[in-house]
Amino acid sequence: MALGTVGATILGVVLTAQTGDVRWLFLGLPVTLALFVLGRLAPTGYRLAGDGVYVLRRAGPRIIAYRAIRSVDRAPRPLRGISFTATRGIFGHFGTLWNTSLGFYRVFITNGDSVVWLETSDGWIALSPDRPDEFVDRLRARLPR
Repeated sequence: MALGTVGATILGVVLTAQTGDVRWLFLGLPVTLALFVLGRLAPTGYRLAGDGVYVLRRAGPRIIAYRAIRSVDRAPRPLRGISFTATRGIFGHFGTLWNTSLGFYRVFITNGDSVVWLETSDGWIALSPDRPDEFVDRLRARLPR
């Protein structure tokens, strides 16, 4: 993505110099905007708050209420699936996917090696906290019985 932004910008400058048309300078703008939006939506951390699990993002947190969480575990599940509104790139893996074993599920992960799964009333959600075992223990203590 970053290579596309730099490449399109350089190409725009070259084409502007050759043709004299300044509109070529905006060639890299769509890629730059997409990179900016993805960077704002990407997960940057997780926090257990009074009302739920906060998926921290630059665009604002995504809150998963404790009352919606049925269970939490670290069982291995497939992360691959058909992307509906998901991206897997330089900012992590986040969005909504579908596969045959999980159905529709959401991912907010930056590290595929430390995945924690939440079974919620809306389906499965994958997170990747830094200390996954500690996160699971602390989250289980907050869940309603």
